[in-house]
Amino acid sequence: MKEALVLYYTCSNNTLKIAEGAEDILKNLGWEVKLMNLRSYNQENISFKPDLLILGVPVHYWEIPDAALGMIRKLPQFPDAAGFVFTTFGRCVCNSVPYYLARELQSKGVLILGGAQIAMPHSAYIDANTRIGDVETVFGKGEPTKENWGKYKSVIQDIAKRVEDGDVNEINVDRLKKLHTRNALGSVMNAFSKVDTRRNVMPHVQYDKEKCTQCHNCVSTCDSQAITLSDDNEIVIDKVICRRCYKCIEECSEKALDTEWEKIIHWVRLVHRLAKNNDTVFVV
Repeated sequence: MKEALVLYYTCSNNTLKIAEGAEDILKNLGWEVKLMNLRSYNQENISFKPDLLILGVPVHYWEIPDAALGMIRKLPQFPDAAGFVFTTFGRCVCNSVPYYLARELQSKGVLILGGAQIAMPHSAYIDANTRIGDVETVFGKGEPTKENWGKYKSVIQDIAKRVEDGDVNEINVDRLKKLHTRNALGSVMNAFSKVDTRRNVMPHVQYDKEKCTQCHNCVSTCDSQAITLSDDNEIVIDKVICRRCYKCIEECSEKALDTEWEKIIHWVRLVHRLAKNNDTVFVV
């Protein structure tokens, strides 16, 4: 029986959905599959050396999320395992994140057989319960479509068969570079702006003490340790080290955390008007 390890990092559950899809596809092929959040990965938890490693992350500010990158770099070596990488994004700007994921796994001894950039509903909120990706097709409403799910299933099945047949010759990972936006916006932003510059344009997380029930889920959720507790057991947000991933807002069931979503959506719409090639793409 072939064995697969599916690792993911998620903030809005978009990436989890795609990772779970890979798990289901491989299990239906008779594989043993371990699905795990990068945050929970521990070498002692893994009782086998995978024949196939699948890794997926969302795109944050056109990059691998800082926290996810740190977790990936702590992974052990997976010598001669086959690999497939994917990113999820809200159809705002295409990027080279699959390429950089592939390079990270190559440094772990993984042989890259393919990669993908997969459109999903954008997670910026229009109101307390509705994301822009829930209502606007251009920002991923309805993604992944039936067609894209079908393509994804076919790609995972084909890669699984290659591994079963011992056909683990790598693709040229430079092909994954071609997924990024091919226009003036991409060229200028990638050349002249650092990820911190892009991130700092976005508004800070806001805390409403009156709504807070002190469950402290946000503290354990924050991968940058930007949320801590004061001596009075109240939430404190360090705006300097906050990475603006807004994962804490997703996790707060009491709506005690929020941000100025209208500013975020303003920037999302501006960038989207200039972007090109922002659709699901598979490279195998």
